[in-house]
Amino acid sequence: MASLKEKIEVVKRIFPEGDTAIIAALHEVQNEYGYLHPEGVKLISEVLGYPEDWIMSVASFYHMFHKEKVGKYHIYLCTNLSCMMAGAYEILKFLKENVKDEKEFTYEEVECIGLCDGAPAALINGTPITNLTVEKMGEILREPEKFVQKQEGTYYDLKDLYD
Repeated sequence: MASLKEKIEVVKRIFPEGDTAIIAALHEVQNEYGYLHPEGVKLISEVLGYPEDWIMSVASFYHMFHKEKVGKYHIYLCTNLSCMMAGAYEILKFLKENVKDEKEFTYEEVECIGLCDGAPAALINGTPITNLTVEKMGEILREPEKFVQKQEGTYYDLKDLYD
């Protein structure tokens, strides 16, 4: 298993042109820790040569990077127009009333996840869930492992293409 430093070094090989490696490196850190752990940000700084505050300023622009720990299951619930009109706010109300263990579940409203044809929709640990109902969200909260697909691929998996 590759170390986080090795993964960031591969990112640097894949994206050798200036700032282009920062976002990919941030993804690697978040994949490793579940959020942008300060040690991971420090490692990005060492490998890519950017100040840590610059790296975090880049991260702050993107909603998908977490500056603090999130639950084991992280839910992005879309509340854009299509999802809202199809019942997303009822699902959001349900989440507010039923999510009690923030180490297990965290959720947040997002503007759009590009799944309008399956509204209301959410991403749970990156797995798209469409045609949500309050009942289906209840099932997700009871048995999330039935819905979440493990996503293991990283930029490191592409290293052989860039040797």
